[in-house]
Amino acid sequence: MTGSTARMLEAAHAALDWFYPPHCYNCGLVLTGTRGRLLCSACHNWLVQTRIIEPGCPICGLPYEDAEPGAPCVNCHARDPDFDVARAVFSYAGPVAPLIKAFKFEGEYFLGPLLLKDAFASGWMPVELKDVDVVAPVPLHPRRERERGYDQAALLAGSLARALGVPARRRALRRVRYTDQQALLPSQARWENVRGAFEPGPHAVEGLKVLLADDVMTTGATASECARVLKKAGAASVSVLTLARARP
Repeated sequence: MTGSTARMLEAAHAALDWFYPPHCYNCGLVLTGTRGRLLCSACHNWLVQTRIIEPGCPICGLPYEDAEPGAPCVNCHARDPDFDVARAVFSYAGPVAPLIKAFKFEGEYFLGPLLLKDAFASGWMPVELKDVDVVAPVPLHPRRERERGYDQAALLAGSLARALGVPARRRALRRVRYTDQQALLPSQARWENVRGAFEPGPHAVEGLKVLLADDVMTTGATASECARVLKKAGAASVSVLTLARARP
């Protein structure tokens, strides 16, 4: 890019910001200063505080609330999920919710990878997730991907794979049944909703340590079902990383 082209783009962005100033994704405050900001200073500080760093459930990573340190949470004790370990970058609270909503449903497909990139740049990465061979997304049903226009989990998987220096296997799984949205269902119904919804895809995972990527985990039903199918296809282990974790 030449210097004159860069200056023209700079001027065009400045004019666009003048007529359509960017707003904080969380509180709506008009943003000024550095271009590319997603949140105002107060909401950004809140976002940083929602990052999960304290120890939680050794299996699903849920921050402790109702279990002794080192013991599985109530949900994992009752369900014994098929994934080996799951971790999330943020608690699903504060500014995280509108950012993920925009990423998942409003066409702001750059937001998820950007949130991951910022977390990795700050040194966030659970040691339990570093030793993997491939990254695979929780797949969307083709009908839902057509409705949405993109697959948000596949975007996250690509970013994760690049950060870890391993291949992305987008087609390690296929979603073969169109299901109701998990967020609209009570906890018990979520496990039944995804039972039998996935099959192995054409990308082989036999003998591989797979890291599964998705946007939000609540009960862990979807991740557990995906892990069950991947292990049946020969995966050596299945770990999970999501952008956010909501309480079941």
